[in-house]
Amino acid sequence: MLEADAGKVFMIGIYGKELNKETKEILAEIKPGFIILFSRNVDTPEQVKKLVDDVSDFLDYRPIFAVDQEGGSVLRLKDGFSALPSAMACAATGDRELIKEAVNAMSLELKAVGIDFNLAPVVDVNTDPFNPVIGTRSYSDDANVVVEFASSFLEGSKSARVMTCLKHFPGLGSVSVDPHYDLPVVEKFYEELYRLELIPFGKLNADALMPSHVFLPRIQKDGLPASLSKEVIGGIARNELGFKGLIVSDDLLMGGVSKFSVEDRIRLAFDAGNDVLVICHEPDLQLRAFKYFKEMIKEDRIIKNKFKKVLERIMLVIQDFQHEARPSMDLINCQEHRQIMKTIAEKSITVVRQEKLELPLRTLDIVLTMVGPPFSPVSDNPENKIPSIVLKVAKQFGVNYSWFSEDNLPNAESLRGKSIILFTYDAYRSNALSKFIKELDNNSNLLLVALRNPYDALLVRNSLATYGSLDIQQNAIFDVFTGKMKPTGTLPLKKREVVL
Repeated sequence: MLEADAGKVFMIGIYGKELNKETKEILAEIKPGFIILFSRNVDTPEQVKKLVDDVSDFLDYRPIFAVDQEGGSVLRLKDGFSALPSAMACAATGDRELIKEAVNAMSLELKAVGIDFNLAPVVDVNTDPFNPVIGTRSYSDDANVVVEFASSFLEGSKSARVMTCLKHFPGLGSVSVDPHYDLPVVEKFYEELYRLELIPFGKLNADALMPSHVFLPRIQKDGLPASLSKEVIGGIARNELGFKGLIVSDDLLMGGVSKFSVEDRIRLAFDAGNDVLVICHEPDLQLRAFKYFKEMIKEDRIIKNKFKKVLERIMLVIQDFQHEARPSMDLINCQEHRQIMKTIAEKSITVVRQEKLELPLRTLDIVLTMVGPPFSPVSDNPENKIPSIVLKVAKQFGVNYSWFSEDNLPNAESLRGKSIILFTYDAYRSNALSKFIKELDNNSNLLLVALRNPYDALLVRNSLATYGSLDIQQNAIFDVFTGKMKPTGTLPLKKREVVL
Protein backbone atom coordinates (compact mmCIF):
# COMPACT_ATOMS: atom_id res chain seq x y z
CA MET A 1 0.00 0.00 0.00
CA LEU A 2 1.20 3.46 -0.90
CA GLU A 3 0.23 4.83 2.54
CA ALA A 4 2.97 2.69 4.11
CA ASP A 5 5.52 4.97 2.43
CA ALA A 6 3.75 8.23 3.23
CA GLY A 7 6.46 9.20 5.71
CA LYS A 8 9.15 9.20 3.04
CA VAL A 9 8.19 12.75 2.00
CA PHE A 10 8.77 14.03 5.55
CA MET A 11 11.92 15.56 7.00
CA ILE A 12 11.53 15.56 10.78
CA GLY A 13 13.62 16.80 13.66
CA ILE A 14 14.16 14.50 16.63
CA TYR A 15 15.03 15.24 20.25
CA GLY A 16 17.99 14.13 22.32
CA LYS A 17 21.56 13.05 21.68
CA GLU A 18 20.75 9.35 21.76
CA LEU A 19 17.90 7.24 20.47
CA ASN A 20 15.24 7.21 23.19
CA LYS A 21 11.80 5.66 23.64
CA GLU A 22 9.88 8.76 22.47
CA THR A 23 11.96 9.07 19.30
CA LYS A 24 11.53 5.37 18.55
CA GLU A 25 7.76 5.78 18.73
CA ILE A 26 7.82 8.70 16.28
CA LEU A 27 10.19 6.92 13.89
CA ALA A 28 8.19 3.68 13.97
CA GLU A 29 5.00 5.56 13.11
CA ILE A 30 6.28 7.96 10.44
CA LYS A 31 9.22 6.02 8.93
CA PRO A 32 10.61 9.32 7.55
CA GLY A 33 12.68 9.68 4.42
CA PHE A 34 14.73 12.49 5.96
CA ILE A 35 15.87 13.46 9.45
CA ILE A 36 17.26 16.91 10.27
CA LEU A 37 19.75 17.26 13.11
CA PHE A 38 20.13 20.37 15.28
CA SER A 39 22.53 21.38 18.04
CA ARG A 40 20.18 19.65 20.48
CA ASN A 41 21.28 16.36 18.86
CA VAL A 42 25.01 17.06 18.87
CA ASP A 43 27.71 16.49 21.48
CA THR A 44 30.79 14.89 19.87
CA PRO A 45 31.51 13.47 16.41
CA GLU A 46 31.45 9.94 17.82
CA GLN A 47 28.08 10.57 19.49
CA VAL A 48 26.56 11.97 16.26
CA LYS A 49 27.74 8.96 14.28
CA LYS A 50 26.27 6.60 16.88
CA LEU A 51 22.93 8.45 16.82
CA VAL A 52 22.81 8.24 13.00
CA ASP A 53 23.70 4.55 13.05
CA ASP A 54 21.24 3.73 15.84
CA VAL A 55 18.37 5.49 14.05
CA SER A 56 19.23 3.70 10.79
CA ASP A 57 19.44 0.31 12.53
CA PHE A 58 16.11 0.89 14.25
CA LEU A 59 14.38 1.84 10.98
CA ASP A 60 16.13 -0.96 9.08
CA TYR A 61 16.99 1.52 6.33
CA ARG A 62 19.13 4.64 6.24
CA PRO A 63 17.08 7.85 5.94
CA ILE A 64 18.82 10.90 4.51
CA PHE A 65 20.29 12.81 7.45
CA ALA A 66 20.34 16.56 6.89
CA VAL A 67 21.77 19.54 8.73
CA ASP A 68 22.12 23.34 8.40
CA GLN A 69 25.90 23.61 8.20
CA GLU A 70 26.19 26.96 6.43
CA GLY A 71 29.22 28.32 8.28
CA GLY A 72 29.58 31.24 10.69
CA SER A 73 26.64 31.66 13.04
CA VAL A 74 24.78 28.68 11.55
CA LEU A 75 26.87 25.63 12.40
CA ARG A 76 24.96 22.75 13.99
CA LEU A 77 28.14 20.67 14.32
CA LYS A 78 30.66 22.75 16.26
CA ASP A 79 32.54 21.17 19.16
CA GLY A 80 35.04 18.68 17.80
CA PHE A 81 34.41 19.71 14.17
CA SER A 82 36.30 22.23 12.03
CA ALA A 83 34.37 25.52 11.77
CA LEU A 84 33.78 27.26 8.44
CA PRO A 85 33.50 31.06 8.76
CA SER A 86 30.38 32.83 7.49
CA ALA A 87 29.49 33.16 3.81
CA MET A 88 30.37 36.86 3.87
CA ALA A 89 33.77 36.08 5.42
CA CYS A 90 34.35 33.52 2.67
CA ALA A 91 33.56 36.11 -0.01
CA ALA A 92 35.85 38.66 1.68
CA THR A 93 38.85 36.37 1.04
CA GLY A 94 38.30 36.72 -2.71
CA ASP A 95 39.65 33.16 -2.99
CA ARG A 96 37.14 30.80 -4.60
CA GLU A 97 39.51 27.82 -4.62
CA LEU A 98 40.16 28.20 -0.90
CA ILE A 99 36.42 28.20 -0.22
CA LYS A 100 35.89 25.13 -2.39
CA GLU A 101 38.65 23.36 -0.44
CA ALA A 102 37.14 24.42 2.89
CA VAL A 103 33.61 23.30 2.00
CA ASN A 104 34.98 19.98 0.78
CA ALA A 105 36.75 19.53 4.14
CA MET A 106 33.56 20.41 6.03
CA SER A 107 31.51 18.08 3.81
CA LEU A 108 33.86 15.15 4.40
CA GLU A 109 33.35 15.67 8.13
CA LEU A 110 29.57 15.59 7.66
CA LYS A 111 29.94 12.46 5.57
CA ALA A 112 32.10 10.76 8.19
CA VAL A 113 29.34 10.97 10.81
CA GLY A 114 26.65 9.88 8.36
CA ILE A 115 25.17 13.18 7.15
CA ASP A 116 24.55 13.28 3.40
CA PHE A 117 22.50 16.46 2.97
CA ASN A 118 23.62 19.99 3.84
CA LEU A 119 20.78 22.53 3.71
CA ALA A 120 23.09 25.17 2.25
CA PRO A 121 24.33 27.37 0.65
CA VAL A 122 22.39 30.54 1.38
CA VAL A 123 22.11 32.37 -1.95
CA ASP A 124 20.04 35.34 -0.78
CA VAL A 125 21.40 38.64 -2.10
CA ASN A 126 21.64 40.77 1.06
CA THR A 127 20.48 44.09 -0.36
CA ASP A 128 19.00 45.49 2.88
CA PRO A 129 21.55 45.99 5.69
CA PHE A 130 18.68 45.92 8.19
CA ASN A 131 17.50 42.52 7.03
CA PRO A 132 16.80 40.62 10.30
CA VAL A 133 17.52 37.07 9.14
CA ILE A 134 20.29 36.94 6.50
CA GLY A 135 23.23 39.34 7.07
CA THR A 136 26.58 37.52 7.03
CA ARG A 137 24.81 34.32 6.03
CA SER A 138 24.83 35.90 2.55
CA TYR A 139 27.98 36.19 0.45
CA SER A 140 27.19 39.70 -0.74
CA ASP A 141 24.69 42.33 -1.87
CA ASP A 142 25.99 41.65 -5.40
CA ALA A 143 24.27 38.71 -7.12
CA ASN A 144 27.37 37.92 -9.17
CA VAL A 145 29.52 37.55 -6.06
CA VAL A 146 26.84 35.31 -4.54
CA VAL A 147 26.92 33.11 -7.64
CA GLU A 148 30.73 32.92 -7.65
CA PHE A 149 31.13 31.80 -4.06
CA ALA A 150 28.01 29.67 -3.88
CA SER A 151 29.44 27.82 -6.91
CA SER A 152 32.55 27.05 -4.86
CA PHE A 153 30.34 25.80 -2.04
CA LEU A 154 28.43 23.53 -4.42
CA GLU A 155 31.62 22.18 -6.00
CA GLY A 156 33.21 21.45 -2.63
CA SER A 157 30.10 19.65 -1.44
CA LYS A 158 29.66 17.64 -4.63
CA SER A 159 33.22 16.33 -4.58
CA ALA A 160 32.47 14.88 -1.12
CA ARG A 161 29.10 13.50 -2.32
CA VAL A 162 27.08 15.68 0.04
CA MET A 163 23.75 16.97 -1.29
CA THR A 164 23.11 20.73 -1.33
CA CYS A 165 20.09 23.03 -1.14
CA LEU A 166 19.75 26.59 -2.45
CA LYS A 167 17.89 28.82 -0.01
CA HIS A 168 15.74 30.86 0.57
CA PHE A 169 13.74 30.96 -2.67
CA PRO A 170 12.82 33.43 -4.14
CA GLY A 171 15.08 35.53 -1.88
CA LEU A 172 15.02 36.97 1.64
CA GLY A 173 17.75 39.57 1.11
CA SER A 174 15.43 42.57 1.17
CA VAL A 175 12.89 41.54 3.83
CA SER A 176 12.30 43.49 7.03
CA VAL A 177 10.51 40.69 8.91
CA ASP A 178 12.00 37.37 10.05
CA PRO A 179 9.87 34.47 8.69
CA HIS A 180 10.61 32.51 11.87
CA TYR A 181 8.17 34.91 13.54
CA ASP A 182 5.87 36.32 10.85
CA LEU A 183 5.32 36.51 7.10
CA PRO A 184 7.63 38.95 5.26
CA VAL A 185 6.26 40.82 2.24
CA VAL A 186 8.43 41.63 -0.79
CA GLU A 187 6.91 44.42 -2.91
CA LYS A 188 8.68 43.58 -6.17
CA PHE A 189 7.50 42.73 -9.66
CA TYR A 190 8.78 39.58 -11.35
CA GLU A 191 11.14 41.58 -13.61
CA GLU A 192 12.79 43.10 -10.53
CA LEU A 193 13.27 39.69 -8.89
CA TYR A 194 14.58 38.29 -12.17
CA ARG A 195 17.23 41.02 -12.38
CA LEU A 196 18.54 40.40 -8.86
CA GLU A 197 17.16 37.89 -6.32
CA LEU A 198 16.49 35.12 -8.84
CA ILE A 199 19.93 35.29 -10.51
CA PRO A 200 21.60 32.74 -8.17
CA PHE A 201 18.62 30.37 -8.36
CA GLY A 202 18.69 30.52 -12.15
CA LYS A 203 22.45 30.10 -12.56
CA LEU A 204 23.32 27.56 -9.87
CA ASN A 205 22.69 23.84 -10.03
CA ALA A 206 22.08 22.18 -6.65
CA ASP A 207 20.35 18.99 -5.55
CA ALA A 208 17.51 20.88 -3.91
CA LEU A 209 15.87 24.25 -3.47
CA MET A 210 14.07 25.60 -0.40
CA PRO A 211 11.10 27.97 -0.86
CA SER A 212 10.73 30.49 1.94
CA HIS A 213 7.75 31.79 3.86
CA VAL A 214 7.46 35.13 2.08
CA PHE A 215 4.62 36.81 0.17
CA LEU A 216 4.98 38.53 -3.22
CA PRO A 217 1.79 40.61 -3.67
CA ARG A 218 2.87 42.10 -7.03
CA ILE A 219 3.37 38.60 -8.47
CA GLN A 220 1.02 36.25 -6.67
CA LYS A 221 -2.75 36.17 -7.03
CA ASP A 222 -3.28 33.31 -4.55
CA GLY A 223 -2.48 35.33 -1.40
CA LEU A 224 -0.33 32.48 -0.01
CA PRO A 225 3.21 32.37 1.37
CA ALA A 226 5.62 31.46 -1.45
CA SER A 227 6.35 28.19 0.36
CA LEU A 228 2.71 27.14 -0.12
CA SER A 229 2.18 28.69 -3.55
CA LYS A 230 1.86 26.86 -6.88
CA GLU A 231 2.43 30.19 -8.59
CA VAL A 232 5.88 30.52 -7.02
CA ILE A 233 7.05 26.89 -6.79
CA GLY A 234 5.44 25.51 -9.94
CA GLY A 235 5.30 28.73 -11.91
CA ILE A 236 8.66 30.36 -11.14
CA ALA A 237 10.98 27.65 -9.75
CA ARG A 238 9.94 24.79 -12.02
CA ASN A 239 8.61 26.49 -15.17
CA GLU A 240 10.44 29.83 -15.43
CA LEU A 241 13.81 28.76 -13.98
CA GLY A 242 13.59 25.10 -14.97
CA PHE A 243 14.72 23.76 -11.59
CA LYS A 244 14.87 19.94 -11.73
CA GLY A 245 15.96 18.96 -8.22
CA LEU A 246 14.05 18.32 -5.00
CA ILE A 247 11.89 21.10 -3.59
CA VAL A 248 12.34 21.03 0.21
CA SER A 249 9.95 23.16 2.25
CA ASP A 250 11.22 25.43 4.98
CA ASP A 251 10.08 24.38 8.45
CA LEU A 252 6.28 24.25 8.33
CA LEU A 253 6.02 25.25 11.99
CA MET A 254 7.57 28.69 11.46
CA GLY A 255 5.68 31.90 12.21
CA GLY A 256 5.47 32.80 8.52
CA VAL A 257 2.81 30.10 7.99
CA SER A 258 1.27 30.11 11.47
CA LYS A 259 -2.11 31.45 10.36
CA PHE A 260 -2.81 28.10 8.67
CA SER A 261 -3.69 24.88 10.49
CA VAL A 262 -1.04 22.14 10.39
CA GLU A 263 -3.32 20.17 8.06
CA ASP A 264 -3.69 23.12 5.67
CA ARG A 265 0.08 23.69 5.65
CA ILE A 266 0.67 20.06 4.65
CA ARG A 267 -2.03 20.07 1.98
CA LEU A 268 -1.01 23.41 0.47
CA ALA A 269 2.74 22.68 0.64
CA PHE A 270 2.45 19.33 -1.13
CA ASP A 271 -0.07 20.63 -3.66
CA ALA A 272 2.20 23.62 -4.43
CA GLY A 273 5.04 21.30 -5.43
CA ASN A 274 7.15 20.69 -2.32
CA ASP A 275 8.64 17.20 -2.57
CA VAL A 276 9.87 17.13 1.03
CA LEU A 277 7.73 18.42 3.91
CA VAL A 278 9.84 19.69 6.79
CA ILE A 279 8.65 19.69 10.41
CA CYS A 280 11.62 20.35 12.67
CA HIS A 281 10.03 20.28 16.12
CA GLU A 282 7.05 19.15 18.22
CA PRO A 283 6.51 15.39 17.87
CA ASP A 284 2.73 15.68 18.40
CA LEU A 285 2.43 17.98 15.39
CA GLN A 286 4.74 15.75 13.33
CA LEU A 287 2.41 12.83 13.97
CA ARG A 288 -0.68 14.90 13.29
CA ALA A 289 0.77 16.08 9.95
CA PHE A 290 1.81 12.58 8.96
CA LYS A 291 -1.59 11.04 9.74
CA TYR A 292 -3.34 13.76 7.76
CA PHE A 293 -1.02 13.26 4.77
CA LYS A 294 -1.66 9.52 4.86
CA GLU A 295 -5.40 10.19 4.73
CA MET A 296 -4.88 12.58 1.80
CA ILE A 297 -3.17 9.83 -0.20
CA LYS A 298 -5.94 7.39 0.60
CA GLU A 299 -8.83 9.70 -0.23
CA ASP A 300 -7.61 12.03 -3.00
CA ARG A 301 -6.76 10.38 -6.33
CA ILE A 302 -4.91 13.44 -7.66
CA ILE A 303 -2.75 13.65 -4.52
CA LYS A 304 -2.17 9.90 -4.69
CA ASN A 305 -0.89 10.08 -8.26
CA LYS A 306 1.29 13.04 -7.43
CA PHE A 307 2.66 11.19 -4.40
CA LYS A 308 3.61 8.19 -6.57
CA LYS A 309 5.85 10.42 -8.71
CA VAL A 310 7.39 12.23 -5.73
CA LEU A 311 8.00 8.93 -3.93
CA GLU A 312 9.87 7.55 -6.96
CA ARG A 313 12.16 10.56 -6.93
CA ILE A 314 12.75 10.39 -3.17
CA MET A 315 13.38 6.63 -3.12
CA LEU A 316 16.05 7.04 -5.78
CA VAL A 317 17.83 9.53 -3.49
CA ILE A 318 17.47 7.33 -0.40
CA GLN A 319 18.66 4.22 -2.24
CA ASP A 320 21.63 6.12 -3.65
CA PHE A 321 22.98 6.64 -0.12
CA GLN A 322 22.06 3.29 1.49
CA HIS A 323 25.53 1.74 1.32
CA GLU A 324 27.66 4.85 1.13
CA ALA A 325 31.38 4.58 1.85
CA ARG A 326 32.23 6.86 4.76
CA PRO A 327 35.46 8.84 5.18
CA SER A 328 37.55 8.06 8.24
CA MET A 329 36.53 9.75 11.49
CA ASP A 330 40.20 10.76 11.77
CA LEU A 331 39.51 13.45 9.17
CA ILE A 332 37.22 15.34 11.52
CA ASN A 333 38.86 18.52 12.80
CA CYS A 334 42.25 17.27 11.61
CA GLN A 335 45.17 19.68 11.41
CA GLU A 336 44.76 20.14 7.66
CA HIS A 337 41.07 21.06 7.99
CA ARG A 338 41.73 23.43 10.90
CA GLN A 339 44.43 25.18 8.90
CA ILE A 340 42.12 25.71 5.92
CA MET A 341 39.46 27.32 8.14
CA LYS A 342 42.11 29.41 9.93
CA THR A 343 43.36 30.68 6.55
CA ILE A 344 39.85 31.84 5.64
CA ALA A 345 39.51 33.66 8.96
CA GLU A 346 42.85 35.39 8.39
CA LYS A 347 42.33 36.27 4.73
CA SER A 348 38.86 37.67 5.41
CA ILE A 349 39.84 40.34 7.97
CA THR A 350 39.05 43.61 6.20
CA VAL A 351 40.06 47.21 6.72
CA VAL A 352 36.73 48.95 6.03
CA ARG A 353 37.63 52.55 6.93
CA GLN A 354 41.15 53.91 7.35
CA GLU A 355 41.65 57.57 8.14
CA LYS A 356 44.30 57.38 10.86
CA LEU A 357 44.51 53.63 11.36
CA GLU A 358 47.98 52.40 12.30
CA LEU A 359 48.66 48.70 12.58
CA PRO A 360 50.06 47.02 14.57
CA LEU A 361 48.58 48.90 17.52
CA ARG A 362 51.05 50.98 19.55
CA THR A 363 48.93 52.51 22.27
CA LEU A 364 45.61 51.67 23.88
CA ASP A 365 43.74 53.14 26.87
CA ILE A 366 40.59 51.01 27.10
CA VAL A 367 38.66 48.24 25.39
CA LEU A 368 34.89 48.64 25.01
CA THR A 369 32.60 45.85 23.88
CA MET A 370 29.01 44.95 23.28
CA VAL A 371 27.99 41.60 24.70
CA GLY A 372 26.21 39.21 22.45
CA PRO A 373 25.51 38.44 19.81
CA PRO A 374 21.79 39.18 20.15
CA PHE A 375 19.55 36.13 19.96
CA SER A 376 18.69 34.78 16.53
CA PRO A 377 16.47 31.75 15.87
CA VAL A 378 18.92 30.37 13.32
CA SER A 379 22.10 30.97 15.33
CA ASP A 380 23.59 28.64 17.89
CA ASN A 381 25.81 31.25 19.50
CA PRO A 382 25.73 31.22 23.30
CA GLU A 383 23.84 33.73 25.36
CA ASN A 384 25.31 37.16 26.06
CA LYS A 385 28.93 37.04 27.08
CA ILE A 386 32.13 39.05 26.74
CA PRO A 387 34.02 37.94 23.59
CA SER A 388 37.32 36.24 24.44
CA ILE A 389 39.20 38.69 22.19
CA VAL A 390 38.29 41.50 24.61
CA LEU A 391 40.03 39.78 27.53
CA LYS A 392 42.99 38.87 25.35
CA VAL A 393 43.51 42.43 24.06
CA ALA A 394 43.04 43.99 27.48
CA LYS A 395 45.66 41.64 28.93
CA GLN A 396 48.10 42.17 26.04
CA PHE A 397 48.01 45.96 26.41
CA GLY A 398 47.57 46.06 30.20
CA VAL A 399 44.30 48.04 30.07
CA ASN A 400 40.78 47.71 31.46
CA TYR A 401 37.74 46.67 29.51
CA SER A 402 34.10 47.62 29.86
CA TRP A 403 30.89 46.35 28.26
CA PHE A 404 28.01 48.48 27.10
CA SER A 405 24.53 48.13 25.65
CA GLU A 406 21.72 50.36 24.47
CA ASP A 407 20.52 50.59 28.09
CA ASN A 408 24.00 50.95 29.58
CA LEU A 409 25.96 53.56 27.61
CA PRO A 410 29.19 55.04 28.99
CA ASN A 411 29.69 58.78 29.05
CA ALA A 412 31.34 59.58 25.72
CA GLU A 413 32.73 62.84 27.13
CA SER A 414 34.63 60.92 29.83
CA LEU A 415 36.43 59.02 27.06
CA ARG A 416 37.50 62.15 25.18
CA GLY A 417 41.02 61.86 23.73
CA LYS A 418 41.41 58.19 24.70
CA SER A 419 42.71 55.46 22.41
CA ILE A 420 39.87 52.94 22.25
CA ILE A 421 39.15 49.60 20.61
CA LEU A 422 35.42 49.05 20.29
CA PHE A 423 33.99 45.58 19.53
CA THR A 424 30.42 45.57 18.21
CA TYR A 425 27.62 43.22 17.17
CA ASP A 426 25.18 44.96 14.82
CA ALA A 427 25.17 48.27 16.68
CA TYR A 428 24.04 49.97 13.43
CA ARG A 429 20.55 48.53 13.96
CA SER A 430 20.08 50.81 16.98
CA ASN A 431 19.78 54.59 16.67
CA ALA A 432 21.00 55.05 20.24
CA LEU A 433 24.09 52.87 19.74
CA SER A 434 24.89 54.42 16.36
CA LYS A 435 24.65 57.92 17.81
CA PHE A 436 26.87 56.97 20.76
CA ILE A 437 29.49 55.38 18.50
CA LYS A 438 29.61 58.42 16.19
CA GLU A 439 30.00 60.73 19.17
CA LEU A 440 32.78 58.52 20.51
CA ASP A 441 34.46 58.56 17.11
CA ASN A 442 34.42 62.39 17.09
CA ASN A 443 35.87 62.69 20.59
CA SER A 444 38.51 59.94 20.71
CA ASN A 445 41.03 57.89 18.81
CA LEU A 446 38.64 55.05 18.03
CA LEU A 447 39.12 51.76 16.20
CA LEU A 448 35.89 49.81 15.72
CA VAL A 449 35.90 46.06 15.05
CA ALA A 450 32.62 44.72 13.65
CA LEU A 451 32.27 41.16 14.96
CA ARG A 452 29.16 40.38 12.95
CA ASN A 453 27.66 42.38 10.10
CA PRO A 454 30.25 44.74 8.62
CA TYR A 455 27.79 47.66 8.48
CA ASP A 456 28.93 48.75 11.96
CA ALA A 457 32.31 49.46 10.40
CA LEU A 458 30.73 52.12 8.17
CA LEU A 459 29.77 54.25 11.18
CA VAL A 460 33.30 55.46 12.01
CA ARG A 461 36.54 56.71 10.48
CA ASN A 462 38.72 53.70 11.36
CA SER A 463 37.37 50.18 11.35
CA LEU A 464 37.89 46.49 10.68
CA ALA A 465 35.40 43.71 9.88
CA THR A 466 35.65 40.03 10.80
CA TYR A 467 32.17 38.91 9.56
CA GLY A 468 31.76 36.70 12.61
CA SER A 469 33.16 35.82 16.02
CA LEU A 470 34.31 32.21 15.73
CA ASP A 471 37.44 31.55 17.81
CA ILE A 472 39.57 31.46 14.65
CA GLN A 473 38.25 34.89 13.65
CA GLN A 474 38.93 36.37 17.09
CA ASN A 475 42.47 34.92 16.98
CA ALA A 476 42.98 36.42 13.52
CA ILE A 477 42.01 39.92 14.61
CA PHE A 478 44.37 39.64 17.59
CA ASP A 479 47.20 38.76 15.20
CA VAL A 480 46.33 41.89 13.19
CA PHE A 481 46.52 44.06 16.32
CA THR A 482 49.90 42.63 17.32
CA GLY A 483 51.43 42.80 13.84
CA LYS A 484 51.63 39.07 13.26
CA MET A 485 49.57 39.44 10.09
CA LYS A 486 48.18 42.15 7.82
CA PRO A 487 44.47 42.44 7.00
CA THR A 488 43.96 41.64 3.31
CA GLY A 489 40.21 41.03 3.03
CA THR A 490 37.94 42.96 0.68
CA LEU A 491 34.49 44.18 1.71
CA PRO A 492 32.17 42.08 -0.50
CA LEU A 493 29.48 44.75 -0.58
CA LYS A 494 28.51 47.43 -3.04
CA LYS A 495 26.67 49.39 -0.37
CA ARG A 496 29.24 51.54 1.45
CA GLU A 497 26.98 53.47 3.81
CA VAL A 498 24.10 52.73 6.16
CA VAL A 499 21.26 55.21 6.30
CA LEU A 500 19.40 54.96 9.59
